[in-house]
Amino acid sequence: MRSLIIVALLLSLGNLQAQDQYSYKATYQLEFQEDSTDENSIKSETGVLYLSEEQSRYSSLGKAVKDSLENMTNPVNMRMDEYNQMTDFKYTIYKDYQDNELILAEKVFQYELKYKQDLKQIDWEIQPENKEILGFSVQKATGNFAGRNYIAWFAPELPFSDGPYKFSGLPGLILEISDLKNHYHFSLTAFEELANPVDKLLNLDNYKTISQQELDQVRDDYDRDPIGTMQKAGIKFGWSEEDEAKTRKELSEKYKRRNNPIELQP
Repeated sequence: MRSLIIVALLLSLGNLQAQDQYSYKATYQLEFQEDSTDENSIKSETGVLYLSEEQSRYSSLGKAVKDSLENMTNPVNMRMDEYNQMTDFKYTIYKDYQDNELILAEKVFQYELKYKQDLKQIDWEIQPENKEILGFSVQKATGNFAGRNYIAWFAPELPFSDGPYKFSGLPGLILEISDLKNHYHFSLTAFEELANPVDKLLNLDNYKTISQQELDQVRDDYDRDPIGTMQKAGIKFGWSEEDEAKTRKELSEKYKRRNNPIELQP
């Protein structure tokens, strides 16, 4: 099966007609420690990376499901708590290999925001160690990104200089990557050629371009007090003072637990 994927991959990368579509999908399982002071605060999410010869798109599976629901002819209305339970990561990351550009786009409440940065952010050091992941031969690499030291395992036979989240720049797809404290650990669970390629829909014209620091601040302000943010926008909940106080307390406790972001430095 693995050899069939490799042959199909090499053939499809030479097919210029597929440039407007993602023909491959890599699925990752992310285990992360939400609270830096509590080693038992481990959470798990699934991430999906769509790949083509020139571009990629990464988001959590929960984010992808939400987008799909919103794009339906009859959009599905969800309560705030239901949406928040779908994913802790509400951004989409686009990588353009030719332009060496990364775009992170995120909707924080009613604000559609994005920032751009250089794709090549990590000076990797390739190591001699090898192992096997899901039948693929992988090689070890080490590097530092945003305040964390990482160990990555990449597959040279999968010719995508890409990986989950913002990770890229190695001569092969990253199948596994974790920081040395193992606070964030991405593991490939599946790699497949898509029977029905996914269109590269990238319409971010309505998104305001700001800096990463600004977007991080907007997100943090909203996460700290989402109810207050919505009330200032004129949204009325129609609940009792007791229910509001209870919800505020729950959200505040959740905010305090989320003190271990993947990027310690912008």
